[in-house]
Amino acid sequence: MNPIKILVVEDEVIVAQDIAGRLKKLGYAVTATVSSGEEAIQKARENQPDLVLMDIVLKGDMDGVTAAEKIKTNMNVPTVFLTAYADDKTLQRAKLTDPFGYIIKPFQQNDLRVAIEIALHRHEIETKMQEALKAAEAARESLEEKSHRQNHYISMAAHELRNPLNAILISAELLELARTRKSDESQVRTLRLVHSATQKMNQLIDDMLFMGRAESGKLKCNPLPINLVEFCQDLLDQLQLGNEGKHKLTLVPSNVTSAILDQQLLHGILSNLIVNAIKYSPNGGQVTLELEYRQAGEVDKEAIFCLSSECLLTNSPFGNIHAPLLIMRVRDEGIGIPETEVEKIFEIFYRCQNTGKIKGNGLGLTIVKKAVELQGGAIACESKVGVGTTFTVALPYVALSCRIK
Repeated sequence: MNPIKILVVEDEVIVAQDIAGRLKKLGYAVTATVSSGEEAIQKARENQPDLVLMDIVLKGDMDGVTAAEKIKTNMNVPTVFLTAYADDKTLQRAKLTDPFGYIIKPFQQNDLRVAIEIALHRHEIETKMQEALKAAEAARESLEEKSHRQNHYISMAAHELRNPLNAILISAELLELARTRKSDESQVRTLRLVHSATQKMNQLIDDMLFMGRAESGKLKCNPLPINLVEFCQDLLDQLQLGNEGKHKLTLVPSNVTSAILDQQLLHGILSNLIVNAIKYSPNGGQVTLELEYRQAGEVDKEAIFCLSSECLLTNSPFGNIHAPLLIMRVRDEGIGIPETEVEKIFEIFYRCQNTGKIKGNGLGLTIVKKAVELQGGAIACESKVGVGTTFTVALPYVALSCRIK
C-alpha cells in the first residue's frame, strides 16, 4: 500500500523540517516543504498530494487561507491548517474555506497523526458522497431524457397516425358513395388509398415498437442462414410494386449469394435505406442495391466513419478488419445530403433542411444504425447535394456476436 502523501507549507524553515521529520516517523510521505502560498499551489498541482498541512500566516502576497482555497477548488485536496496565532478576521476567512482540521502550535506528534487521519477520513466520506450525488443526478437526467423521448414518441406517433387515419375515414366515406354509384374504377382507387394508409400506419407502429425494444434493451439478434440474392430481390420487388414503377430498383449481387444474419434486422436496414432512396429521388431515378463479399484484410479505398467505438470499422479503410464482411451499398440519384448535416443524419428524429415538404419522421436511419450495430457492423454515408447518396453497410459475414449498444 502506498504511503499517504503530504505537502508541508511553512515559512519557518526549522519548523518545516521538524514537521517533515515527524511525518516521516509516522509513516507518511512528504512530497515537498514550501514557504509560500504560490509555491504551495504549484507543488500541489505537480505532486497531487493527499493532504496539505498549511500554515495560516505566510510571508508574501498570498497567505495560507487563499492558497488553501485555490488548492481545494482546483485540485480537491483537503487542507489542515497550522497556526500559532492569527487575528479574528483571518480565522473567520479560514473557516469559510471549510478546512479539514486545525493544529495549534506547538503540538504533540500524536496530535498531528490524529488530525491527519480525521481529515483524510472526512475527505474520503465527502468524496464518496459527492460521487453518489453525481451518480444520482446522472440517473435522474437519464430518466428525464428517457421520459422525454417516450413523450416525443407518443406525440410523434399521434401526429403521424392522424394522417393515414383521416385517409382511411375519407376513403370509407368515398366507398359508401361509390357503392350507390357503382363506379368500379372509383372503388379501386379508394381501396388503394386505404391500403396505402394502412401500410403507413403499420410501418410507423413497427418502427415505434423497434425503437421501444432498442431503448429498453430488449432487442434481440437471431442470426440464421439466408439466401441474400432471393431475400434482396423479393424486397426490391415488393418496394417496386408499391412504387408503381416511378423509380427503377436494381440488384447487383456480385460475388455473394448467402450469409448468416438476422433476417428481421437485415430487412429493417435495407428497407429503410431503399425507401429513403426512393423518397428523396425524382421520379424516373435509379436506385441500386449492391452486394459484395470481402475476405478478411481486403483493402477498400473508401474511408468511412464508424458510429460506435465497439463496431467492426474504425475511421480507417476496411482493410483493418480481421473477419469476412458482407458489404451492402444503396445508391440513389436523389437530392443528396448537405455536407454539414451528414454526421447528424443518424440522430433520432433528425431531418435534413433540404427535405422540404417530403414527408418523414426521422426514425428510419436511427433504426438502420441500431440494427447495424446490433449485428456488430458499421455504416457510412457519402453524398453530394443534387447528385445522390450512397450508404455503405458492412456486416460480419457470419453474425455470431450480436449485441445491443
